[in-house]
Amino acid sequence: RLQREEEEAYASSQSTQGAQSLTFSKFEEKKTNEKTRKVTTVKKFFTASSRAGAKKAEIQEAKAPSPSIHRQASIETDRVSKEFIEFIRTYQKPGQDIYKQCKLFLDTMSHKRDLSIEEQSECAQDFYQNVADRLQTRWKVPPEKVEKAMDEVEKYIMTRQYKYVFCPETTDDEKKDLAVQKRIRALHWVTPQMLCVPVSEEIPEVSDMVVKAITDIIEMDSKRVPRDKLACITKCSKHIFNAIKITKNEPASADDFLPTLIYIVLKGNPPRLQSNIQYITRFCNPSRLMTGEDGYYFTNL
Repeated sequence: RLQREEEEAYASSQSTQGAQSLTFSKFEEKKTNEKTRKVTTVKKFFTASSRAGAKKAEIQEAKAPSPSIHRQASIETDRVSKEFIEFIRTYQKPGQDIYKQCKLFLDTMSHKRDLSIEEQSECAQDFYQNVADRLQTRWKVPPEKVEKAMDEVEKYIMTRQYKYVFCPETTDDEKKDLAVQKRIRALHWVTPQMLCVPVSEEIPEVSDMVVKAITDIIEMDSKRVPRDKLACITKCSKHIFNAIKITKNEPASADDFLPTLIYIVLKGNPPRLQSNIQYITRFCNPSRLMTGEDGYYFTNL
């Protein structure tokens, strides 16, 4: 019944799809222009000319997202819901159980907004574990399909939970964001040579890799799903390894990677860095953080 209601709700939304598409096109155009501006900006190293007015404007912009961003979030939520329904259909009865558990979790969390962020994080982690266990023990789903299902579960529930649990007012995440941002600005004078960064930006291909790495870590803030934010860190890190490999003409080592990552963070000064790290830690499927290259790159950051 819940699945049918979700599908009917989605069907009714199609009547306004034309208007939404127009709005979305305008938003995409604006987003493309903004991304181009950011990429141009990050090619320049920090100078000491940052003004207090610019800082205030950035803080206000971070606190007050534009209406177009809210509309985009709504469109994304609808899209993710549709994709999730299509996905769980491929799992048949286990898929019905997944959907039921997700709806129950979201309904339960809607009545627990007064919980601390740590308690909400614990609820999410317990939920991930319970769903994975049900798929493995009750439905005998193969491990590779369990992993894929858990990725989709995280995407579905966290797209809906994002506005409630990302940088909540009950934490000092925002305060730490501003402190980190201020500290990075204060280090504008740091050069690659001071950090022993084994990267030569005079090589065009290396310079391009550096710009891509900075762009990836900046774009992390625009993602709503923990796994997608984590993917931005992984892409950034791979660009760093490629830049080092091209410069040295040999594979990069861990000793080469860390100072270069620090350099990229100093150049990019990614927005809400502390909040994004905390959000991933609190609400990402733990299996991704504890194993594999995603976990390694995240630990370094």
